[in-house]
Amino acid sequence: MRCYVLAGGRSRRFGTDKLFYRLGNETVLERVVKVARQVFPEVILVAKEEEKFKPLGLPVLLDGLPVQASLVGLYAALRHAEGPAFVLSGDLPLIKKELLELLLKRADEPATVAETDRLHPLVGVYYPSALPEVERAVKEGDYRLTELLRRLGAKRVRVPKELSRSLLNLNRPEDLKLINGGGP
Repeated sequence: MRCYVLAGGRSRRFGTDKLFYRLGNETVLERVVKVARQVFPEVILVAKEEEKFKPLGLPVLLDGLPVQASLVGLYAALRHAEGPAFVLSGDLPLIKKELLELLLKRADEPATVAETDRLHPLVGVYYPSALPEVERAVKEGDYRLTELLRRLGAKRVRVPKELSRSLLNLNRPEDLKLINGGGP
């Protein structure tokens, strides 16, 4: 199974490209990729452009649609995958391999995603059987991931408390306080 790291966001709320924000000696994206490589033999970035990711030395799958939406990245990953695809958001600097392994162990068709106090549609396994519904959503312009998961009847895996911090994503500068240990 391949891991597809979604790296196509614009980082509007963060102010600069959050994926290249340095936390210690590595960027947010480098941290995510490092963990993904501990679990998956192949890690592929899904993005709108290729050039800025060249220094990472990873294959980049261009999502190919002008719309800026996570669903478009998911769609590109599923169309490219030759079986189930693990989809992972690129803005999760605290992600743990144990969480990825837990989801893999419990994966079931058509999709299995992480759940804490909310769903995490961009941390999960999507099977080829989900593709028709994902394609329908893209064609209809319905980019709501939680609605997609509802329509798919996706399996939800409750994340144990000790792994829940690994789902903290970096969206705004204020999120750095939580990421750096100040808060839940």
